[in-house]
Amino acid sequence: MSPTLLDIVTKLTLWFRLIVPLAMALAIVFFFWGIVKFLWHADDERTHEEGRRIMIWGMIALFVMVALWGIIGYFQNSIGLPVTSGITGAPEVPIKIPTSATP
Repeated sequence: MSPTLLDIVTKLTLWFRLIVPLAMALAIVFFFWGIVKFLWHADDERTHEEGRRIMIWGMIALFVMVALWGIIGYFQNSIGLPVTSGITGAPEVPIKIPTSATP
């Protein structure tokens, strides 16, 4: 028996619910690791610069993830999909896809 589209979307949703918080946590850890390298090795120019680059890339990663989070939430609200999550207002892919416009 081959999986249906709903089965595939449900499995992808469950994976994204695990991956997105992990990716955000890693970006935060990456950013703070850059701060530590930047401050701890202020006397070593090469390591100081490396810490600066790590901080910049950590900020870029966080910005992109939060921006995509907002864009997905906007489109979910625009087309009338429910936005439910443990965090108030956090967008996510719906598990139950509406089959018709009328109840």
